[in-house]
Amino acid sequence: MDRMVFNQVIPRIRVFESRLLDKAKLDRMINAPSAMGAINELQETEYAAVMNNVKRAEDYEEVLNLELERMYKLFYEMTPVKEVVDVMSMKYEYHNLKVLVKEKLLQKDFSHLLIPVGTTDLAKLRSIFAQEEYRDLRPRTRKAVETILADFEEKKDPQRIGILFDRYMYKEKLDLANKVGGTFLPKYVKMQIDLANMETLLRVKLQQKGRDFLQTVLINGGTIEHYKLTDFLTDSIDNLPGKFFATDYADMLKEAIEDYVQTDSLNLFNKLSDNYLMKVMKAEKVVTFGLEPLIGFIYAKETEMQTIRTIMVGKLNNVDAEQIRERLRDSYA
Repeated sequence: MDRMVFNQVIPRIRVFESRLLDKAKLDRMINAPSAMGAINELQETEYAAVMNNVKRAEDYEEVLNLELERMYKLFYEMTPVKEVVDVMSMKYEYHNLKVLVKEKLLQKDFSHLLIPVGTTDLAKLRSIFAQEEYRDLRPRTRKAVETILADFEEKKDPQRIGILFDRYMYKEKLDLANKVGGTFLPKYVKMQIDLANMETLLRVKLQQKGRDFLQTVLINGGTIEHYKLTDFLTDSIDNLPGKFFATDYADMLKEAIEDYVQTDSLNLFNKLSDNYLMKVMKAEKVVTFGLEPLIGFIYAKETEMQTIRTIMVGKLNNVDAEQIRERLRDSYA
């Protein structure tokens, strides 16, 4: 891939970066007297364009979905290598596939969980599932859907739906990242796989499930070999950071496990994983040509939307302002 093809995109990315919500704006949302007051703080930001139908504070999810859709549409239009954006948007398509498969198998309406973003149009996906015309899917997603439907028919275990879809998703993301070329995009996907596998290891260990189960849920393609992860399963949880000392994840894992020992929760692990990836993105922010600023901004924007979600959930549930701040991920600023 010719890195110079992004030369026309990066100046626009710099403008978009200047429009990300700053700490002062987020503080005003957190300190607003009500949830409605918090969401109204977005009226003077980029989000104003998608807030016409906001009547209640609870409408924040609609605002976030519309902004997410707007952002991805813009980047598909302006990016010369569409596959780069595909790597970032693919998680939404696989999320929608999970939702549609669960709707079909469990005979329940989960349409409120669908997200209007992905490498395949959402209306087309819904039509495919309504008519059971899976041959109209891309070959890989068709294989994923047909395999998972057959697996459920045999095992009747809805938990396996998400596990199997994640395996297919990361395989497709990594293959596409390698196809795009360069080092950064494949590295990013491999980091996601490593972090997902470490979280899986911890959850399996906490649930006291065995090696065979762990091997079925680990995702291929990361930098940490599966045999090392399965070996860690029999060790003391306090010793795990030492086992990962040769990786870049040692410090964040140590902090996450120390918190778990005190709280019996892996919530901090998820936050630290996101912060780890944000640190990587911020280090690439200075790149003057190439795809790194594009990937970094998309990650930053999605993190910003997660921050808004965290604030709104906190405001709607009367959570203390300082507690809300503790839950927020690091920003791109």
